[in-house]
Amino acid sequence: MDKKYRTLFTDALVFALGSLGSKLILFFLVPIYTNYLTTDEYGIADLVFTFVQLIVPFATVSIQNSLIRFGMEKNANKEETLKCSMAVILFSVVFTLAVTPLVGLYSAISDWKWYLAILVVLNGLSEVERSYLKVRDKNKSFAVISIIQTAVLAGCNILLLVVFRSGVSGYLLSNIIAVAVVCVITFFAAGIPKALRSAKLNVPLLKKMVVFSMPLVLSAISWWVVHSSDRIMIELMIGESVLGLYTAATKIPSLINVVTSIFNQAWGLSSIREIDNPDKQHFYSKVFRMFSTALFMACIMLITVLKPFLSVYFGADFRSAWVYTPLLLVAAVFFSLTAFIGSLYIALQKSLNDMITYLICAFVNVVVNFVGILFLGAWGAVIGTVTAFAVVLVIRIFDIKRYIDLNIGGVRFFLNAVIALAQAVCVSMDVYVYPVSAVAIVLFVALNYKEIARFITSLTKTVFKNK
Repeated sequence: MDKKYRTLFTDALVFALGSLGSKLILFFLVPIYTNYLTTDEYGIADLVFTFVQLIVPFATVSIQNSLIRFGMEKNANKEETLKCSMAVILFSVVFTLAVTPLVGLYSAISDWKWYLAILVVLNGLSEVERSYLKVRDKNKSFAVISIIQTAVLAGCNILLLVVFRSGVSGYLLSNIIAVAVVCVITFFAAGIPKALRSAKLNVPLLKKMVVFSMPLVLSAISWWVVHSSDRIMIELMIGESVLGLYTAATKIPSLINVVTSIFNQAWGLSSIREIDNPDKQHFYSKVFRMFSTALFMACIMLITVLKPFLSVYFGADFRSAWVYTPLLLVAAVFFSLTAFIGSLYIALQKSLNDMITYLICAFVNVVVNFVGILFLGAWGAVIGTVTAFAVVLVIRIFDIKRYIDLNIGGVRFFLNAVIALAQAVCVSMDVYVYPVSAVAIVLFVALNYKEIARFITSLTKTVFKNK
């Protein structure tokens, strides 16, 4: 039993070192973006990346998920899974070249369509290469490469935005250079040349991998709709300036997603390793309860300090965006927990369930976004994001119980969500910000002190045993 938690903790710690280092650098880049890009330029640059996120799953059929799932099976031929994945990447290049002129018909990004195409190809290749690092259990290399990518990105941003004042082109070129450098480094660090030479193209395996990953394309597109449709709707229905403000407001909630990306990378591996263990339900349930408690605690603490911090953190033109951030933080928590259950779907090879639940999420998001933005402006997008993730989280909690008896801690979990939502609404409305936050903290600790104590005890034991 202890070995499971030690492995999960070790993987999470390694990914944390890489992710926190890289995210910390990105955190300090936001003031550069908000001071050296206008709200219009920042909005346009964000739209380009919005379309990159849309095209990559189509181009790669989300094959990196199959690479991890089948590459980590017992007696798997890791080299063959890699070669099958690289065959899909070759297809992605042709696909991207074909769709780029069509994407360029959207006037807002037409001048940047070839930047977009290069980013699609490089991001698809990078995802496969770095997934292979995980399959080869080279998690430390993965972490180091993440830091290298962000360091290169930071250096290029400072040079191109601050020194040369290159605007959108400098922002996009910085990202292209950073991903390209990582692709080259990972290619050799993962031993990909040798693996490709030694493996044959296993066509039946390729078909199996593609069939498994294809539903995940729609999952990824649904994820894109939920995360990005609000941006496109704001740009079309309100304007690029408001889009720039909304984009800035999403940066702090990304801190919650830092925790998610760190933990869920490790969790995805652990959930696959333990899928055949008869005691897996206890393990999955305990980890979920600890993870959800940590997320709600982080959310409540961040909301407490949000207003004074953002008045300094954002550039002058972006400071009014802070009011959108509290509810977006709660949405980020809901998303993090849906991703946790999504890892269980992958481990169980239930990619269809992953797809269907995300399609529901996307539908709810688009409908609420459209109506909300029409009547409430950017607030409609905020409400749409919170609603969509809340709905899909509830659906997934009940759906996963058909396969695993996941004990989420029912009443306590519900009350944690209510406390976070109530605090977020009050702070966004600028109503008794600090008294409300103090009450939220006291209620949360009173409700969760046993779980917090267990979490600290388990973490301490794991750390010392790991040493």
